[in-house]
Amino acid sequence: MLKKIAFILAIIVVFANVPKFKFEFVQFFEQEEQTEYVELLELEFESYVEVEEFFNKIGYDLAAGVVPMVILKRLPNDLGQINDVKKKKDLFVKILLPIIIKVNKEIYEEREKIVELPENSPELSRYLTKYKAKNKQELLEKVMPIPVEIALAQAAIESAWGTSRFAIEANNIFGELTFKPGNGVVPKERPEDEIYEVRRFPDLLSAVRSYAYNLNVSPFYREFRAIRSGKINKPLADGLIFYSQRREEYVREIKLIISANRFAMLNEHKAAPILLAYIGGLR
Repeated sequence: MLKKIAFILAIIVVFANVPKFKFEFVQFFEQEEQTEYVELLELEFESYVEVEEFFNKIGYDLAAGVVPMVILKRLPNDLGQINDVKKKKDLFVKILLPIIIKVNKEIYEEREKIVELPENSPELSRYLTKYKAKNKQELLEKVMPIPVEIALAQAAIESAWGTSRFAIEANNIFGELTFKPGNGVVPKERPEDEIYEVRRFPDLLSAVRSYAYNLNVSPFYREFRAIRSGKINKPLADGLIFYSQRREEYVREIKLIISANRFAMLNEHKAAPILLAYIGGLR
């Protein structure tokens, strides 16, 4: 069942130059003013079957080149029960893609603000502190979106395509750790003398935001940022060699997943607005 949308009884996702896709409740619309465009819609589902049915009803098709901004709070618990590998991968991508697009939009908007700020601006100082940058040039190199194909490939690896224990229990899809006891999930194989935990996030959006900030700030990914900004001419994935103890093998896996699943094509996908319809008198 849908959660947190008791008063929302119909949703239309409107694509540019694409026919409208509707819920079956559309015929009950009573007044035009009962509709409203929103940039995104946050939902939560119990089962992958419910997610599939919802995506089908709104016409969510990756081949269309547009993405309805439906933000799922968490992954369905039973995603691992999908036996068809392609079907499981496609659903995982459909769930994460709107979230990645939203986070990249937030980063891009921050970058636009920073570009316009004078050198002695207090607001610029706050951004310098936030991103641990020494000057505006370094700051602009850090405040850049994460390419979609990189985020999807790493999420697929770190969460086993959304089926790992930590993805389900902690909304952790990028393998982020915490060294503050009680703030995460203790791995079963953790040595007795270690204190690290797999960080727990309140939702998937928070996990993606944290991941993006990590890549944009951590000194371990300085080369990643230099490649992204054009200072170094090499594959972007090479800059993630310190993300995993597997080093070169991990980088090769990122490249393989991007290539095998044609993730680079998703970089051009655009966000689609959502039209909500409020229908009175129904129970």
